[in-house]
Amino acid sequence: MLLRFLGLCLLATAFVILVIDATHSVSTGTLFVTSLDDSLTAMAPAKFMLARDFIQHRAYPFIWDPVVVEILKLPAWFVSGVIGGIAIRLGARPEPKFGFSSR
Repeated sequence: MLLRFLGLCLLATAFVILVIDATHSVSTGTLFVTSLDDSLTAMAPAKFMLARDFIQHRAYPFIWDPVVVEILKLPAWFVSGVIGGIAIRLGARPEPKFGFSSR
């Protein structure tokens, strides 16, 4: 149940970010997409820089540049929606088996 709730919250967040991006795009007349990097920097700049420095210097430096940098370029609504969808799918109740006796 907790995963389903978290998934729904993330899907709601994705929808809100998508509406904000669409509103900004319509008002300026150009396409505007909030990247995950911009969102994380706006929410917690000190924690984001601390995590970046840790990954670059102490963990695996080659993970930062080809992997994490490309993920941070993705739209924030897309990443939030995908993670929310996965959480809902993982938290779903198993379907009853049809055709098998429960006795």
